[in-house]
Amino acid sequence: MLTKTLIQALQGDERATDQLCIQFRYIAVAYLRSKAKSKDFLLDHLYKNIDDLALDCIADLFGRSNQCLQSIEAFLTLDQIKEMSESEVQTKVRQLIFSKVNDGLYQNFQKLDPSLSRIIRNLKRTLDEDKVAGLNYDPRSGEIVISGENHSLPNMPDEILEIKISARFSEIKNSVDAIKALAFIIREAEEYSSKIKLVNFAVLLRKVSAYRLENEVENLTLKAGEEYDRTHLKKILTECIATERIHLQKTYVESKKVDKNLFEKYMRATEKILIAEFISALPREGYFEHVEYYLPELDYGRYRAGHRQIFEYIVKKVREQFLARVKKAKNFSNT
Repeated sequence: MLTKTLIQALQGDERATDQLCIQFRYIAVAYLRSKAKSKDFLLDHLYKNIDDLALDCIADLFGRSNQCLQSIEAFLTLDQIKEMSESEVQTKVRQLIFSKVNDGLYQNFQKLDPSLSRIIRNLKRTLDEDKVAGLNYDPRSGEIVISGENHSLPNMPDEILEIKISARFSEIKNSVDAIKALAFIIREAEEYSSKIKLVNFAVLLRKVSAYRLENEVENLTLKAGEEYDRTHLKKILTECIATERIHLQKTYVESKKVDKNLFEKYMRATEKILIAEFISALPREGYFEHVEYYLPELDYGRYRAGHRQIFEYIVKKVREQFLARVKKAKNFSNT
């Protein structure tokens, strides 16, 4: 029985812990295979053996601290387990494993495609913060769900959703716009279910964005008729960041206003913002989203109170330097 094995493992029995790990792995593998059968886009992009991936996802549950399996006990204590039926324990364990598998998928995918990982995170945050009324994220199924609508119909095929998203892509500037566009599309298509896998939707957004970029002219136009080679722009930006880093480090790091590690994260976020603004031609995100990528524990209130003023000043200084250098290069090339 799972309950007996779980209790023994939490009490420090190593043999029971090994058995529990095997049982957890079976559940994780079954969950991953169910996602593979449902054509989960995330698994399509992870080139790993499912058994290995399952172990990766649940591994930290079995790290002991002071002879305790703290990650498991933080979710389900011994006292709670002893008061639950076998079926209740099985349900709680599945919830824990499903959560760890989903987290593991996101972490693995972040290494493979950071841009898509950021889209996934921003969509989840938009839904969790109720920025679009009537839409919710179900962490158990990984689906975006429209409240009060018909969920028994078949899901909209990804090919059809991709066409509809492409038609509305010019209206999408951020994750809130993306969720609003999805809500409109799903509510309009009465023959389909009012839910969709969040990861699938993120992949489609990434895909449509990439298609648009491929169809753009290879040179960036800062103003009508002014075309610049992207490689040259990236080189100019890198030089500007290196120059401004020296001055800004004196202002903030050497004066102890900002620690060195945080300063480096600010500089990396600044580079990402300016690449999105002037070089990549991809949809832009706000300053907070870029900082949050490097400081995932940060919420908007803390960003506004403790980071915004310094970070946005850094971006301003580097942007001014960059635009001045680009203008100078253009004038020189025309002489």
